[in-house]
Order: sequence, then C-alpha cells, then structure tokens
Amino acid sequence: MKSRKYCRLVLISLFLMVFMSGCWDIIPVEDRALVIVLGLDKDGGNIRLSVQVPTIKNLIQTASTFTDRQKPIFKPFAVESPSLLEDIQQLEDRVFQSMIIGTVKIIIVSPRMAGADLLDNLTILLRQPMVSFQTLVLCADNRADEIVRLEAPFDIQPGLIIGKQQLSALKMARSFPIRLWDFVARVDNGSTDPFLPLIKVDAENKSYLLEGIKVFQRDKLVGTLGPDESYLFGVLINKIEEAYKEINVNEKKIGFSKMAYKTKIRIKKHQQQNRIQVEVDTLGTLLQIPKGFPDRVETYRLFKKETEKQLKREILAIVRRFQRLNTDPVGFRRHMEIAGIKNWREVYPRMPVDVQVHFTFRNFSPAF
Repeated sequence: MKSRKYCRLVLISLFLMVFMSGCWDIIPVEDRALVIVLGLDKDGGNIRLSVQVPTIKNLIQTASTFTDRQKPIFKPFAVESPSLLEDIQQLEDRVFQSMIIGTVKIIIVSPRMAGADLLDNLTILLRQPMVSFQTLVLCADNRADEIVRLEAPFDIQPGLIIGKQQLSALKMARSFPIRLWDFVARVDNGSTDPFLPLIKVDAENKSYLLEGIKVFQRDKLVGTLGPDESYLFGVLINKIEEAYKEINVNEKKIGFSKMAYKTKIRIKKHQQQNRIQVEVDTLGTLLQIPKGFPDRVETYRLFKKETEKQLKREILAIVRRFQRLNTDPVGFRRHMEIAGIKNWREVYPRMPVDVQVHFTFRNFSPAF
C-alpha cells in the first residue's frame, strides 16, 4: 500500500513538473525593443537620450547569410527631459514594445555630457537591471545622437561593429576601450583618473572613426588627446601590441610595423627631490630603407638611435602634458604612494620626469 501511495505521489509530481511549469511572465522577442546603442547629450538643462533599436528580422539575420536584409536595419528613438529616468520612461511611452535597456553594448556621451553630471548618469545605467558592467563607454566628437542615428552599411548591427572595432588588438593604437564599471570605479576610488575614447562619424565612408582620448580629473573633463598623443598614452599603459610608427631621419620618413611596447614606471627617490622614471622597451619591423641611406650596419644603428631619441622626446612630452592638466589616467599615483609620497595630487604636477627607451629590430640581429 505504501509503495503504491509513493508511486502516485511521484507520478503526480512529475505531471506537475512537466505540464504546469513554464515562463509565465516571458516577453516574446517580437514584443521587445532591444537597445544596442545608447547616446547621452546635454542640451541646456535637459538630457537627450537617443537609442538604437534593431528591427527583429535584421537582428536575427546578424549571423545569417541566407536571408536578405531589410531596410532600415534599426529604428532610432530620441527623447529629452530634465532627468535620465524620465527619458527612459518617455521611451517606454513611445514604443509599443517593452524597452530592454539591459542589452546595451555601447554607451556614447557628448562632450557637454562628459563635462557635467556624467558620473551620476552612468551610475544610473550601471544599476539598471541586467545592464552589463562590461558595456563600453565612448565620447562623441560632437553629438551622441549623430552617432546613434548613422546607419552604416555593415552586415551586422552598427552597435556590434563599434564594439568589435574598439576591442580589436590591431585597432588599439590611437583609441583604447574602457568599460562602464571601470570608469565609475576610477572616479569612486580615485586611484587612477578615467578616460573616454573618442568616436566620430566618417561621413565619406559612412562609418565610424575611433581615434583620440578625453581625459578626466576624477569626474571632471580636463582635456583632449589627439591621435598621436593617444598613441603615446597607449605606450604608457602597455596597450599597444601591433602598431605602425614613423620617425624622421634626415628629413625622411622611416616606417616600422608590428611595434610593441613594454613600459615600466617607478619612482626614483633622491635626497633633494623624487623623480618619475619611465623605462620603455620596444621592438618593431623595419619596412624599408629610403633612398639615400646605404644598406649598411651604420644605417641600422642610426635608425635605432633616432627611434629611441624621438620616442623619448614624445613620451616625455605626453607625461608633462598630463602633469599640466593634473590628470593621471596612467597610474602614477600608485607608484608614488608605494614610495611613501603623500598629497600626491599636489606633488605630481611638479615632479621631474626621466624617460629611457630601448629599441630592438624584429627583423635584424639583436646586435643592432
């Protein structure tokens, strides 16, 4: 009797598990507005929120080569109000689908937004349910909605393309990614100042241009790095693995490929004054020997010497620019605190800097 009773209970339990379970509150994919790219602009006292919502058929086709894509591949929406939360609610009111902010891959802010209330608004997005802390944050050259509205002729969603472009090792020469969590954490703990990579519309090619950096002192925007300065910033933070570099020798351009850098930073303690010591080991492939230079050992030694000299001058210049702006996106503070230096923000702008560079040819004997 007991065994039959237990058998009945098991069968009833199995029946309930199979036929009564399910996702009762699931939202069908056709009823979702999946936000891939999100833009923040500051217009007067209002915040303008623009989003890029893929059409469902084109989102499904992202990895498919068998179905013709339809235009438009996404629908841009834009609203404006005094607060970000009100903007999000206004988007819900304007779209018949449920807004899914948790799918955001890219956040783009305008320079005006970067200069005011950026941290508060990024924190709101970071606390949104399901918003990934790994979301990439970029700064537009002009307006964020200009980037969001551009429909570039790609095979997959533009927002996914921007992410792939930003994270590619070959692209990391004049632009470097920063995640949502990293930006907020840098401001909160103050150990290293944050930065934002710049994104621009490439109107001629209907694409995006990633080059340049916005630098901050905590959450205050203090300056902009051009493409060449951004390259040197990448050298200091050990992010450049495969890049090109040109140097001038006797008024002629000497080109290198596959340039890689390994940078060490330390504080040299002196009785009179502490100094920042930057040591850079780099190697690269010489692409050609211009006309007028003989193919001899002395030529390679000249190229090596001039490469080290030019890099030393350029790296020293970018470090001193950071000091003038009193911003530290590199992480000098950590080394200064290890060395026992107090009030680092006051001491840092006045500290002397020494730079040493050692260059090695990839395609020649180490003797050069």
